Amino acid sequence: MELKRKRNQSDSIIFNGHDLSKFVYCKVRRPIMADVSASFEDAPGRHGEYFKTVRRAGYDLQVDMWLRTEHRREVAKARHELAALLWSDEPAPLYLPDDPTRYLMAIVSGATDLDEITDDCPQATVTFHIGDPDYYGQHRRMDVNGAATFAVGGTLPAALTVTAKPGACSSWRITNTDTAEFVEVVQPLTATSVVRMDFDKEHVTVNGSVAQLNIMSDFFTVKDRAHIKISSGAATLEWEERWL
Repeated sequence: MELKRKRNQSDSIIFNGHDLSKFVYCKVRRPIMADVSASFEDAPGRHGEYFKTVRRAGYDLQVDMWLRTEHRREVAKARHELAALLWSDEPAPLYLPDDPTRYLMAIVSGATDLDEITDDCPQATVTFHIGDPDYYGQHRRMDVNGAATFAVGGTLPAALTVTAKPGACSSWRITNTDTAEFVEVVQPLTATSVVRMDFDKEHVTVNGSVAQLNIMSDFFTVKDRAHIKISSGAATLEWEERWL
């Protein structure tokens, strides 16, 4: 019990950049993975079904929280301060003590009723809705000149953001040599041009203005061990690990 109590005192709970640990300790109940929905359709003239699609759904994550209060007269102050930290008008990063290096994009949803307010650490169950079932891990960064090979990390494909200084040229291309997919800027660039690419939003700018792209450009993701090539100059690649 003493070991458990000390662990609860040191476990970190972070939501939307706020450390809640000084107000609460918690017990987490989470699934191995998000709910999986597989769909099938009847196979005319034969037994069984054809597989159609599979997807991971959003879900509710319940976290039991105990207020770190010693007297009931302290509860109101702690409750108001905790409410201010839990409130968000959009999903925000949630780190929980059982998996402190990865976060979920979460938002509080539903009731947060406290048990009876006594001198013995009132408890509430806070429900976070997880609309995006992916876990996000370490932010990674890599400088590239010419070609590069690197470990992406995570168990899911990751989207890159790219900041490049191609130098003076008539076009600039970044290629995933594993798949031959590429994104190419097709406009004159100077020695001071800066190209920025967001592969998740499929958006590219040159010096802050929307770039002209090759119509065959295909915004790709990277996974496992990636092989990337740039046509000239230097580029910085950034991404976040994504996990099931």
